[in-house]
Amino acid sequence: MPCRPLRCLPLLLAGVLAPALADDAPAYTRCMDAAGGVTSSMLDCIAAELGAQDVRLNRSYRAAMGTLGADQQTRLRDAQRLWIQYRDANCTLLGSLTGGSIDRINGAACLLGMTRERADELAQIGEGW
Repeated sequence: MPCRPLRCLPLLLAGVLAPALADDAPAYTRCMDAAGGVTSSMLDCIAAELGAQDVRLNRSYRAAMGTLGADQQTRLRDAQRLWIQYRDANCTLLGSLTGGSIDRINGAACLLGMTRERADELAQIGEGW
């Protein structure tokens, strides 16, 4: 029996949000729990955490750049620019697959997850890999 969209929504949300919730700050987890599946509230939670992760990403990028020689700095700068293009294109795709309101959550959760992962990578580089 095929899964109807409303019946499948909790499964879709679990699949999309599980990676985004994996290493989150307790405040983000509490916010998502309190959102109770309300799209606008969930988007507010994701946006707040994305802002925090973006600050972390920029801080980690600056730290990484400070540990690298000139050639490596150029490579990291180029890689970071390409990564931003990829992240944005990938999350735009994931945020457009169903045509429903879940797309907004999918796209935002994608941005959050990819930004967090990239901040982790850059932090490792900044710590000397």
